[in-house]
Amino acid sequence: MGLAEDTKKLAEDIVASYDLRVKEIRKLAKDTQSMLKEFQGEQKGMAAELKKTFKQEEADRLKAEADRIKAFGSMKNEIQAEQEKRNKAVADLLEKFAKDHEAMANELRGTLAEGEAERNKAVADLLEKFAKDHEDMAAELRKTLKEGEVVRLKEVLNLLQEFKTEREKMAANWQALTAAMAKRRSIKLKVETEVKARPVEEAIKEMEEKVTPETDLEEKVLEFIERHPEGVRVGDIEEPLGVPRMRLGQVAKRLLKKGDVRREGNIYFPL
Repeated sequence: MGLAEDTKKLAEDIVASYDLRVKEIRKLAKDTQSMLKEFQGEQKGMAAELKKTFKQEEADRLKAEADRIKAFGSMKNEIQAEQEKRNKAVADLLEKFAKDHEAMANELRGTLAEGEAERNKAVADLLEKFAKDHEDMAAELRKTLKEGEVVRLKEVLNLLQEFKTEREKMAANWQALTAAMAKRRSIKLKVETEVKARPVEEAIKEMEEKVTPETDLEEKVLEFIERHPEGVRVGDIEEPLGVPRMRLGQVAKRLLKKGDVRREGNIYFPL
């Protein structure tokens, strides 16, 4: 009789222990689901923040490039104005030279009626004066052209130095961002559950694929144009490549400048 009671009590303890474990397991599963939902929300927030950061970086880069193009246009206009001034100065010098030459020719013709000796001496004096005036004008002309060339070269060198400095800063910023993203990608999270959470690495990779390097983008745009011998507009490339139309327009202009494509109106054709 005691053995039956012990067996019954053991069975009751087993059932109670089982119910307790089931209860604990359910609580653990609930806590796990809550943790996964919280993690998924944080992951979406991080992905949105990364997207915003990349978008801002792209907007800043395009603005900086537009500012450089504007500055280059202003400098080009200044160089053209300076060149026009030099051309006017040269024209004035040539006009003065022509007038002096005509005056000396008239003076020379006036002395032809005088005696041979006086005529020869006058001719020699006029030729000497003509040679000296010609040498002075030539020296002044060379000086004017040289000064203009030096100023133009100095302005171009300064512009190139500014472009180089800006490009180095952008490269350094991009390398720092790449290093930060690589550090984030090195953190691996693995949770086995029925709730499929999107990995941070996948979100970062997707954002990096959207920020395509300029060289790769030029190759993709050129390849797209070459596949369409009938010609394409910039708007036709926007959806297939997933790149803003403004950026594609700049890439197409660079390809046109390099001679990789040709343009008729607003349509680009392969060569």
